[in-house]
Amino acid sequence: MTFHKKFLSASVLSVIDQGMLSALNFLIGAVLIRLATKEEYGLYGQLYSGGLLAGLIVDSWIAGPLTTVASAVHASTRKNLLRRYWAKQIFWTVLMGLTAFLIVEFVPAATHHADKALLLGAAFGAYVIGNGLREYGRTVGFIMSDIRSVLRQDIVYVVAVLGGLAWLYHAGQMAVAPIMFMLAGCSALCALFGRQRLIQLTGGDTAISDEDRVILQNHQTEIQGHGRWAVAGVIVGWLSNYSYIYLSGIWLGLSAIADLNAARLLLMPIPLAVAAWVRVARPEAARLMAAHDWKGLRKLTWFSLAGIEAVVLMYVGFMLLTLPWLERNVIGNKYDGLDPLIMLWGAYFAVNSARTIGTSWLMSGGEFRSMFFLGTVTLLLVIGITTATLPYLAAAGAIVALIAVEIFEAVVVWRYILPTMQRNRQNAAAVVSSDS
Repeated sequence: MTFHKKFLSASVLSVIDQGMLSALNFLIGAVLIRLATKEEYGLYGQLYSGGLLAGLIVDSWIAGPLTTVASAVHASTRKNLLRRYWAKQIFWTVLMGLTAFLIVEFVPAATHHADKALLLGAAFGAYVIGNGLREYGRTVGFIMSDIRSVLRQDIVYVVAVLGGLAWLYHAGQMAVAPIMFMLAGCSALCALFGRQRLIQLTGGDTAISDEDRVILQNHQTEIQGHGRWAVAGVIVGWLSNYSYIYLSGIWLGLSAIADLNAARLLLMPIPLAVAAWVRVARPEAARLMAAHDWKGLRKLTWFSLAGIEAVVLMYVGFMLLTLPWLERNVIGNKYDGLDPLIMLWGAYFAVNSARTIGTSWLMSGGEFRSMFFLGTVTLLLVIGITTATLPYLAAAGAIVALIAVEIFEAVVVWRYILPTMQRNRQNAAAVVSSDS
């Protein structure tokens, strides 16, 4: 099978997988939009974005550097490396879950629901832990190019969640805390379902040779070096992408968060499709960089950009055409007038998708330090621009600020950081070649 056919086949399976998860997220959001108050849905948006941060921190400490290193080692070493970091994934996931509980419990301003802090904290902490346990199986599947096992695991998750939602609806418990408890249980069930396959992919109980021990120790040091910068970079990156939620809450209240998230929810298949594409492309990009195949990387880049931007344009057009029906039958009268916000979110995702590919290549190349400094600059920009635009443009001002910052970040990544990384690697390869 040629590279393009193999990559496209894996990408299609990954997009199908993310499409299921996207539809599920849409269903949960639509149910809350229809049945809950705007304040309750705004609260869900805050907790959901906080859960993304918790997952991203664990992913950047474990999965991100692993993807970079695992692509450059032998299969046996890769399995042992993945097996060792399984235990670390569990430890950091539980730690993040406890941290999430403490934040909601002792910082009630973070949720605007001080009277519900205990229940919300427990639900949110359980959600973070369950999601992290499920996610490592997906990470290993993508690194080992076993997309079918990822798809099977997520089918189990989707079916379990649909059953849980039906039970909650029948019991009249369609609120944020019960939904998060239910998602946590379904994630744990999914992790148990995929455990045997995970053991197979990571080598089971096979012994580690002395040579492998040395290789693993060297690469663990490299992972820890990448991980420190990756964690710092992902935190500032998350703040850049999601600070609008909390700034809007401060300036305009939970209702504004609900409007922003309702409009964004309708376009959520776009970032999830981009995430699916990137999960497949990142290991391939890491292999191309390790082989110094820059021509192959350019082909992968253009292939990715063309595919993702086509998805963005088609989906935004489809959503604008179907919006009147959605407003009548799904969203309801509480969220009238979302058209301008949806168009702004469409413009944001068009730029964000192109930028995401660039930053994914930086992660594949281990450029976590550069990403941290870029993220710090963009965070300062997004806070400044959002604070300036919210009083004049209301909720739309938050999206305008995000678009401006995404354009800046995309230009810096594609025009400066990526070319510099390529030149440095080419020069290093030339030095090694001349010495030999």
